[in-house]
Amino acid sequence: MRAESIERRIRAKAYELWREDGSMEGCADEYWRKARILVEAEIAEEDGRRGTIDGADDTDEAGNSQA
Repeated sequence: MRAESIERRIRAKAYELWREDGSMEGCADEYWRKARILVEAEIAEEDGRRGTIDGADDTDEAGNSQA
């Protein structure tokens, strides 16, 4: 399920990049590659924020371990 969602995000981002670049034909692979990199970075950032918010990081504000 998550893979389909990621693919949709990549497709939407590739389309957005293609439109911003003047809708040039023949460059689909390059737009897909760029979009994949951007979406993977977005997901990593989201996961990082989610981990901190959900308490996955067991340190206090000063960076000291609370264990």
